[in-house]
Formats: sequence, structure tokens, C-alpha cells
Amino acid sequence: MNLSSYTSIQSNLFVRIQVDYYKLNPGDSPTSTVLRFSDLKNPYTLNGETYSGVGALMSITETASELRTSSGELSIVLSGIPNNSIYEIVNSRIKGCPVTIYRAVFDPNTGALISIAGNPAVRYRGFVNNYSLQEEYDIDTRTASNTIVLVCNSSVDVLQNKVTGRKTNPTSQKRFYSTDLSMDRVPTLENATFDFGVPK
Repeated sequence: MNLSSYTSIQSNLFVRIQVDYYKLNPGDSPTSTVLRFSDLKNPYTLNGETYSGVGALMSITETASELRTSSGELSIVLSGIPNNSIYEIVNSRIKGCPVTIYRAVFDPNTGALISIAGNPAVRYRGFVNNYSLQEEYDIDTRTASNTIVLVCNSSVDVLQNKVTGRKTNPTSQKRFYSTDLSMDRVPTLENATFDFGVPK
């Protein structure tokens, strides 16, 4: 993205989370949905998808700009979540969902998306590794607002932790070859002591 001809720009972030098991209410059947939000104040359509504008209620930790793809953790903080929206978080399976964060550059005078190659750009691609909920209770008004922190791991982290291959046990062998008996004696041989070279 070449911005050398611009004296000033406005940069905004757009978060897209694909949730395959999403429930709005406890008794609902799970559906697949995409959660989209940005740090703009108003809704905005980017790449044909509408993102809710949450403004300053969203913050994202910094990431390093590198030429080579590397591992890294990132946190997305959403504040001011009402109590009735907690059901969506608790009843849905957010952990493990893919996350994509785009950075879009706008003209600060017109508010229009700058039409150059590479805009918007993918800033981060990974998966939700964990999340936490924090409640802020106002005693005077007797109201509560909640903050959700989504801890994300990059795709590189997920690939590094991926275990591939097969185990040398009967269960793994029968998953591929149901009638094969070649691994059936492995559990009995596991803790056996072998004295090699010793006469019977």
C-alpha cells in the first residue's frame, strides 16, 4: 500500500469472527454466523460485509510489522456489553473460531475509503484461543456493563502446536484398518523388560 502522495490519512480496524456454533438465547438451536465490528462510530460496509461501529469501545493490542509470517498473540477488548448480550457469549462456542482483522485507510477530510491497491489490508489472521468476561457494576445507577477480552493466537501458533502422525496403539491402528491385529500386543509390551543377549 503506497501512501506517499497523501499528507494525512485515517486508519481504522475491522474485526471479522466466524462463529460456527452461535446461540442468541439458551434455548435456541445453534447456527453459523459472522460477527463483524470496527472502531468506527457508525456501521460501515467493507468488502460487501457490514461492520457494526463500536468506536472507542473496541481496542486491539499492538502487533509487530514483519516481512515474514511469525507467531504472536493478540487481544481484542470489547467494552460496554449489556447484560442481555452475555447469553450470546456464554452459549456460543467462540473458542477456536477464526479471526481476521483488516486495516482500512480513509481520507480524513471526506471519510471515503482511499482507492489504492492493498486497501484494506489484512493486519492479522488467527484463532480465538481463550476469552474472559469482566463485569463493571455501578452502585448508584444499579446497572452493569461487561467487557470481553478475546485472546487470539496467530495461524502460525496453531500450526506449530498441531500434532500429526499416528500412534502405535491398537485404537489408532483400527481407526484406519479395523481388522488388523498387528498392534494388539503393544499395551502388554509397553512396560516389559527385555534382556537382550541373555540366554533363556
